[in-house]
Amino acid sequence: MVLSYQRPFRPCKSLLNQYDPHLLDIYKAEMAYGVERFFLLSYCLACCWPGFNAKSNLRVVRQWAEIDFVFPSEEARKAAIEQRYYVPGNSVPIDVDVQHRNGGLKSRLFVTFPRFDEGRPVTLGTVEEDGRIAGYPEYGWHDHQGINCNGMTSVFRTAIDKCNRLWVMDAGKINEKQVCPPQLLAFDLNTDQLVYRHIVNESKYIATSLFITPIVDVRGFDDNDCSDTFVYVADVSGFGMLVVDVASDRSWRVTHRLMYPFPSHGTFTIDGESFDLMDGILGMALSPYRPGHDRFLYFHALASNTENVVLTSVLRNETFLHDSNAHPDSINVFPETRPNQSAAEAIDHKGIMYFGLMDPPSIVCWNTATEFSPKNFHEVAVDQELLQFASGMKIINNLKSQQELWVLTSSFQRVMTGSLSADRVNYRIHAEKIPIILANSPCLNPPKDQRPGYHANLITKTESKHTWRYGSASYL
Repeated sequence: MVLSYQRPFRPCKSLLNQYDPHLLDIYKAEMAYGVERFFLLSYCLACCWPGFNAKSNLRVVRQWAEIDFVFPSEEARKAAIEQRYYVPGNSVPIDVDVQHRNGGLKSRLFVTFPRFDEGRPVTLGTVEEDGRIAGYPEYGWHDHQGINCNGMTSVFRTAIDKCNRLWVMDAGKINEKQVCPPQLLAFDLNTDQLVYRHIVNESKYIATSLFITPIVDVRGFDDNDCSDTFVYVADVSGFGMLVVDVASDRSWRVTHRLMYPFPSHGTFTIDGESFDLMDGILGMALSPYRPGHDRFLYFHALASNTENVVLTSVLRNETFLHDSNAHPDSINVFPETRPNQSAAEAIDHKGIMYFGLMDPPSIVCWNTATEFSPKNFHEVAVDQELLQFASGMKIINNLKSQQELWVLTSSFQRVMTGSLSADRVNYRIHAEKIPIILANSPCLNPPKDQRPGYHANLITKTESKHTWRYGSASYL
């Protein structure tokens, strides 16, 4: 069900148009100026203001009007400003990740700041108690701004695996310039030491490539076995995928038509502001791992309203070392579509996918054992102001073995249109435990004819046509 906003009545519209929506809370306290005005305003708020109809099962954990950073010294801060390595107000967070730590240590929130514009002193950091961002693992990894390629240049997204490793995909670009080779890094979160670095060979990307979303696939005999690790990385503007075999330290490129953007969906409208962005493959999520079975990788282009699926065995085939073109029928698109575009997505251990929608700004769940269709999309949260452009989304296991959904949202439309203002909150991190989010949700109800544990949709082929089956891992 999509939230429908009520059209304001004429007196409500006349009154509300006088005020900035963010000042309405102040005006609610103005009873002293007249009881009649107060009650009229209260009536308008309840009946007519979209924010009053908001629904959310998510809590706002952190929020910022603009981002500030921790510097090693005041001199380092001044130097960064003079060199335009730090331009206050220019840093835009894109992704969030979380490490819940044992031994009484506080949880850590990781946030990324890709350098698609100048003035971002840190590209990956942790959120301090006062809300400032400290460079991870320390400031020295970030202050080179492309001069020293042993550090980090530009990070869009990260991933934490079951082996407590933080995977960081460094695109190597500042603005549109490839100042360093792309590299995949892994840090041991127990020690914050670098434990893996894969520098992408120039034959595995093209001039327009921009690696932005890493998805980590770890398999093994038990939870302590991390030997079988692959990383799938979205190339958003090269319209392809990088596959890294960590054990052999090799990588290859995979291309397919479904990784391209749809020009008809390249215009985005959020909260009344529009911008164009022709981004390809961006959102990706893995089906739950069941020992002895293949996994499904779901993905979509940002400029699209479709969802695609591929068996990971297709991607893990090293024949792509010699030819990056995937067979046309090896990757498939579901016949139905989303109402509009989506950025990040994630899947929990029960096979339930979560993704954002642009209009209305919302978070939706879909049980992957059911048909990919709006009739099976169910709202988790809807809020015109708080949930704009969900660019970061993660499923996190807490210390009580519960799963949590974490989401980073931003006023990205104002970044793109140049209308960003420090007078309002622009960036938020939301979170909640999955059992709370899904309480009484239809997403918990898979089809009656499916056994538990089958959480994938797949196109199965006949000689003459495609046959769609849902939860069809059971047919493999």
